[in-house]
Amino acid sequence: MEMALSELSLVLFTTLAPAGIAGYLVMAAFGLMAPDGAAARASRYLVVPLAIAITGLIASATHLGTPANALYVLAGLGRSPLSNEVVAVVGFLAVGGVYWMLSFGDRLGRAVRRAWLVAAIATGLVALLMISLAYSVGTVPTWSLPMAPLTLWLGAAGPGAAVGLLGLLASGQRLPRSFAAAVLGAAAALSVADGLALWLEWEALGAIQTTVQRASDLVPHLPLVAVGYPVAALALLLGTARALAVAARRGDVANPDGGAVAARAVVGAGACCAGLLAACFAVRFCFYAMYMTAGV
Repeated sequence: MEMALSELSLVLFTTLAPAGIAGYLVMAAFGLMAPDGAAARASRYLVVPLAIAITGLIASATHLGTPANALYVLAGLGRSPLSNEVVAVVGFLAVGGVYWMLSFGDRLGRAVRRAWLVAAIATGLVALLMISLAYSVGTVPTWSLPMAPLTLWLGAAGPGAAVGLLGLLASGQRLPRSFAAAVLGAAAALSVADGLALWLEWEALGAIQTTVQRASDLVPHLPLVAVGYPVAALALLLGTARALAVAARRGDVANPDGGAVAARAVVGAGACCAGLLAACFAVRFCFYAMYMTAGV
């Protein structure tokens, strides 16, 4: 517990950055499939996932102590998992951020737009991979479990889906039902899988111990989190689906005030997004709380 409290900046980073990246991927996927006009409008709201990812990066920067220590992070590129993680996230933000800024000019042709979105998706996936592998350290057996990277990937699905759909709702898009259903369905399935991975992680912790302590004693509430996270994620994803349904009615005759309806949908989706981020924060907090070095 003390370890997790002392590393709150990293808990925030591994909560917000993956969610922001995954949300960007959702919006980028929509941009690849949507007509040019809709894709251009949606691109201007990529600031939503970008802002969340940047907030996570800023939170992690506070862990460095002083800005000068950032130079040591860059110097470790290629040999330090933490350096690879930070550089990968910065690279994604550079590619994704430049595309977002260029999208305001309406000068990107279809081919260039799609190529840039593909590049942003690729760098986003690399960033997620680097974040998930950053804590696979042999001297910390509780962090080197095979389920550890998996829980980060799976845990980013629910918040990422909500962030991406929130950005699309804010842009005023009328989302195809098939696209929304695919995003929400995949996020729900992956959230349930995350609960299973967390349970397997708990079982594995029981076999790790030192002369004075068992690893499972560090996170006695992990079973509750393993059960509670997918339940909370499913409920909040259903709330997001409800917000999408409300937004779809903004042009109905029964709802002539489309702006107010759309605003309520965005607020509802935003609340669900905040709830999913809070649930993910609980999972990441448990991860840092299970810190135990070999031989201690």
